[in-house]
Amino acid sequence: MDDKTLINFQSRQIKILQEEKAAAMDALDLARELGSITGLTQEQPSLEKLLQEICIRANRMIPFKSCAIYLVDNETQDFVQARSYPDLSSTVLDKEVNSLIRDQSFAYALQSDGPVFFLDSTGEKHILLHSLSTPFRMRGMFVGLMLQNKHDILDTTLKLFSVFMLSAVNALENCENHQFMRNHNLELERKVQQRTLELADAYDRLDVTLNGMQAGVMVVEANTYKIVEANPKALEMLGLSWEELIGQECFKVIRDSLRGNCPIMHQGKHEHTGEFSIKRKDGSEIQIQKTVSRVMINGKLHMVENFIDITEQKKLAALKEDVDRIMRHDLKGPLNGIIGLPEVLLMDDDAPLNESQREILEYIQTSGYKLLNMINLSLDLYKMESGTYEYRPAVADIYAIARSVLKDLFDLVNYKKLVIREQFEGKDVGGSYSFNVRCDEFLTYSLLSNLLKNAVEASPVNEAIIFEVRRKGSNVLLHIHNIGEIPDEIRETFFDKYVTANKSGGTGLGTYSARLITETMGGHIYFETSREKGTSMFIEFPGIEE
Repeated sequence: MDDKTLINFQSRQIKILQEEKAAAMDALDLARELGSITGLTQEQPSLEKLLQEICIRANRMIPFKSCAIYLVDNETQDFVQARSYPDLSSTVLDKEVNSLIRDQSFAYALQSDGPVFFLDSTGEKHILLHSLSTPFRMRGMFVGLMLQNKHDILDTTLKLFSVFMLSAVNALENCENHQFMRNHNLELERKVQQRTLELADAYDRLDVTLNGMQAGVMVVEANTYKIVEANPKALEMLGLSWEELIGQECFKVIRDSLRGNCPIMHQGKHEHTGEFSIKRKDGSEIQIQKTVSRVMINGKLHMVENFIDITEQKKLAALKEDVDRIMRHDLKGPLNGIIGLPEVLLMDDDAPLNESQREILEYIQTSGYKLLNMINLSLDLYKMESGTYEYRPAVADIYAIARSVLKDLFDLVNYKKLVIREQFEGKDVGGSYSFNVRCDEFLTYSLLSNLLKNAVEASPVNEAIIFEVRRKGSNVLLHIHNIGEIPDEIRETFFDKYVTANKSGGTGLGTYSARLITETMGGHIYFETSREKGTSMFIEFPGIEE
């Protein structure tokens, strides 16, 4: 080889090396740009824009007549053309790809790490396929219909093309992650806005509710007992402005005597209700009914105090009690005349009466005494409620009192065909059996009247009612049993005032007065009831005669 030939050969080699270097530098620049989110634009590109740029930059490395990117559909797992370049080449490439799928060439290319070449349907041009995959999943396939023969492409260019494809798939991943995070952030922003609006609406509704309430509401911090919030009604009741009330100790506003003995805090109650007096700014006092409950606000324990003004209710209740006492007292005058007149007629020897007339007068006199006793009992019940009744027990036959009650109930007992069984210590006794106890005969009559009447009314027809007396140490235990069940809905409140069920004309005062009388006599009353065994009422009080 002469010098000229050698120089020409070396020049061609240098040119080839320069071309490989230029191609390598171009490929690295393209990979670098795709690897950077801001390599294409100042903002995160859309998927369509990113796919277009991949196709354009691929053409800069290897000239293609047409190229396209096929992405995996996450739902069907099919390969779907997402972008072609130029735009009008999509149909031609779809035809070639379908042919490659049918002969398994497409599947072969998916398993390859680098570019794979196949002849097109004409057998004249090569098609380049390069998988777009990460170590974790297959993203798609790059397909390019080449302008040149595959042998004309440098190996270095092919290796760098694989590097570029790796950058391309990473850019796709970043684009998808960015879109996911963007959608996620938009959804979070939407939820935050929605929750903010809901919270604002809830606060507005709460303000309307609190401001419109006819009850005072205060929020107190549990640790410091400082008032941190109050509604307009609370300010009105106290005669204070918001600035004057907020920061005050609740003890200074309601019952300073509770300082150090707060029911809900010091006594450990979850809720507390009671009647108290509060002093207004002008020095006057009002009576309130207060309810306190615990709540957590911003991670701190608070107490919510609700209170209503019951001053007028108290006055009305006192007035009602005064009217009731006056009426009871005034009724006694004419009633004494009704009771006394039959007695005068019965003792008048100048006007002898026949047997029928005597029975009528005696009935009038007996009914008058019963009505007088009822009036006296109502007065006594008031004294029992207020704790001023003086209990003076005497000796009386408990069976005789029960028989007197049952005599008044004779018509109802006879109508229902009930059997009355008297027992002592669990054994039946005769109708003349007696047992003396220490009690107030009138109170005991009222007690048994309420309980035996309930038993007779609740008992089915043709059944038995048991009246039993037992000794229990120094106490006496009365047991009244009937076949009948106390309804579930009133069992917990059976002895409370005004509690009744399925009883026409019932006042709900019978069992209440029975409990009040029993407690006045130093005892207690309780019951057992079930559908299978019926109802047993037990009254225990210190009544054994010494």
